[in-house]
Amino acid sequence: MAAKSSLLSKLGSLHRGVYCDRDGICERPMDTNPRSQNDASWAADLSTRLRAMQSSFADDDAGERQQYLAEEIGRALQEVVPADRAIRLQALAECFPVWDEVPVAAAVSSAPPLVEDSPEELARKLIAFAPQLSEPGRAVIARQLAAAGFEIRSTSAPAPASQVAMDFGSIPAELQKRLGLESDQPLDAARVLRLVASLSEFMVTLDHLSWSVWKNLAPKSIVRRDSGEAGDFRKIAAPYLLGDAEVSTAQINLAIDKTRQLIAGLLAAIGATGESFARQFLSRFSPVAIKEAADADAGFFLGPEQKCWRRYIAVFNETSGAAVEQELSKIIVKYTESLITGTHSENPPDQ
Repeated sequence: MAAKSSLLSKLGSLHRGVYCDRDGICERPMDTNPRSQNDASWAADLSTRLRAMQSSFADDDAGERQQYLAEEIGRALQEVVPADRAIRLQALAECFPVWDEVPVAAAVSSAPPLVEDSPEELARKLIAFAPQLSEPGRAVIARQLAAAGFEIRSTSAPAPASQVAMDFGSIPAELQKRLGLESDQPLDAARVLRLVASLSEFMVTLDHLSWSVWKNLAPKSIVRRDSGEAGDFRKIAAPYLLGDAEVSTAQINLAIDKTRQLIAGLLAAIGATGESFARQFLSRFSPVAIKEAADADAGFFLGPEQKCWRRYIAVFNETSGAAVEQELSKIIVKYTESLITGTHSENPPDQ
């Protein structure tokens, strides 16, 4: 039975182009499928890249690693005419022998002694192979080198802002509370910058509009924005983001808070203005008010109805569009000032 197994092994080896002697020593004296020098060179170059990729993505999932290798082989075959692809694949397969087909003694005896490369030699090989790596492959190797203690510095052009890793430190407690974030959650740098840009545009627009409206409504009001650049959000936001020590967080918060108070006061005043103006209007045009004013007017020969009608016409003529607008503006200004200064009462102020 042993003799039969040995004979079958030898026949199988001959079928694969491998000759084995009686001692179990095998060798491949010649290639049963000769190929051109170009095929051998193509297979050798591709096998080198595949081994490097296998090493680079060693920490990735096996399925993903296999997909990367298959894509690399597919890209290499695109440059080969269809008639030669089978020969090239056979040449590539021979670069990755299946060692269990050859007796262990043959593998041990024929394998040359391993010579470990020095760190410098490994670095030179990595540098030489770097142009063939994809961007994801380089990123994986860079992370592995950084984890091993190597300092990675790029000599190329600065990467776009969306690709730059930004350390925002721990998320402030107030931001965690308002947005429902955890302190250790990583922030997306590109989206943080886009959100800052959108909120800055929103704040600048509201800041300019609200103070312009207030200046037209109440040019002599005690409520006003701080003079100079210190009170202008547009002029202090950029220096603050650039780390200017002269612009503090408290200064930014003060400018934002003043604008917030003004907007809140104006919005609240708009809601209360209708009721306040209605009370004033009724107090002037009510029958009681008209009769009291008519009784005080001269006109001995006029009856009460005539005097009241004359007084009503006089009051009505005094109520023009400009007068109504002026009264509404006064109510809004007074109500807003009372909210901001803290002197607001439950009932809206009457003029």
